Amino acid sequence: MQRILLAILLAVLPQLVMPAWAQPASGGPAPSGDAKPATAAPPVGSAKPAAPAAGEPAKPAYAVTGFRSAKFGMTEAEVRGAIHKDFAVKPDDIRATPNAIERTTALIVSLPSLDPGPGAATAVFILGYQSKKLIQVNVQWAHDGAAGKADTAPYLVAGVQLVNYFNQFSWRDGRVNLGIPIGPASLLLFGGEDDKTGAVQVLAEGVTVERKAEGQLEAAPQAGVPVSLRVSYIADRLKPDIFRLEPGRF
Repeated sequence: MQRILLAILLAVLPQLVMPAWAQPASGGPAPSGDAKPATAAPPVGSAKPAAPAAGEPAKPAYAVTGFRSAKFGMTEAEVRGAIHKDFAVKPDDIRATPNAIERTTALIVSLPSLDPGPGAATAVFILGYQSKKLIQVNVQWAHDGAAGKADTAPYLVAGVQLVNYFNQFSWRDGRVNLGIPIGPASLLLFGGEDDKTGAVQVLAEGVTVERKAEGQLEAAPQAGVPVSLRVSYIADRLKPDIFRLEPGRF
């Protein structure tokens, strides 16, 4: 079983408390398309990166507005047009899958490759329950072989590249969540919130994680669990547009 050491800007960061919106969703954004928007709650703990040295330019603020040409608030027709523009896929290559529990609809497209992840990717564009407009985008790379047998390194390397990309920007209150084990086989590589209601998370699943000296993490495939890497763009981490029973109904 291959093990890989990650030094993803963690040397000076403590173990952090998970924001609820970044908890992995059961039956969530998977290649099957039964994608679940993250539920909302502000983070109860995070780390504030050191201030830039004198003379260094301030990081630009990141605004979570969607993924590429697909912007939050677009209608289904507009999202389909954005997918075609970005990936040149045929209309029949975009599959619409309802989520019976949350009463959302996922537009799913399979891509033969997408940087920086290894191999094929699945992009899931989620339309809200009431608005019928884009509320979340999940992009996932997943190993399609035997669970627990995949080479974890390419997924974690791609995850680190995504962390480095998002860490070029500033986030709400200057805080981000980095390298947090959030389950027996899940690692939140990055979690950030913008100054409005948007959020981004980068999640690796199917790995076991052990924290080593100087903030490094040692990760290895988790036996019996498929390896995957997912980046999620969330429009409203506080009040996602999904079906919920109103208080007092039962």
